[in-house]
Amino acid sequence: MGCGQAKEPKGKISGAIPKGKPVLHYFDVSGRGELSKLIAAVGGVELEVVEYPFQANGASVADKAKAGAMESEHTKAAKAMSMEGCGLPILVHGSLKINQSAAVQDYLMGIGPTYPPVNPVQKAKDDMFEGALEDAMGLGAGIVLSGYDGSLMVPFMEKTLTHLSKYIPESGFVNGFDAPTKADLVILILTQALIPFKATLGEYDFAKFPKAKALGERTAAFPAVAKWLEHEHCNLKKPPKAARG
Repeated sequence: MGCGQAKEPKGKISGAIPKGKPVLHYFDVSGRGELSKLIAAVGGVELEVVEYPFQANGASVADKAKAGAMESEHTKAAKAMSMEGCGLPILVHGSLKINQSAAVQDYLMGIGPTYPPVNPVQKAKDDMFEGALEDAMGLGAGIVLSGYDGSLMVPFMEKTLTHLSKYIPESGFVNGFDAPTKADLVILILTQALIPFKATLGEYDFAKFPKAKALGERTAAFPAVAKWLEHEHCNLKKPPKAARG
């Protein structure tokens, strides 16, 4: 999610990592925010989460531009943080204020004391998986928010998992660590997240992709991830708060 005519955030940002908890601002659904939360969980980053009711005026930048500016709890909060025009997620850590999913994810990876020390080759694979997630997320959001043809989701997911399965081992994690990295967390989201995947795939059976399905299950069972999945701010399998019973 990009920014409009946002003002330069106030305050100098030094090279030192700020103290205190990073604060992640995101909607009350899984979407693009859940991967950052999972990365923080694996990396041992104590994250504060601020949630906003899920509201959007389209899926793509073009959809949003056509619909015009909207005012909501999250747009008001972004303006108050000197991040006017910026979409969620937004991360605030001391004087640091950033948006864009990949930037937030990389920052949380970098400050996580227990996040696996990926080298450039391993990070390239992680980023490829994350890019595939963004593509799938874009289509899913388009179906949910902009009226795209829902029948597009299954073939797109199958194309995505056919490719990513080439990098998935029969056991363990993609980059060979004892803990999951971003690639493994992406597979967990693709195969188990409600919004937008199960919401658009229906009762799709991931058994067609046994390595991906098994990796998602292994990742969910990793202790730090399993603990996060029980957290009140984990929205992986939840609808928006307004739709919860």
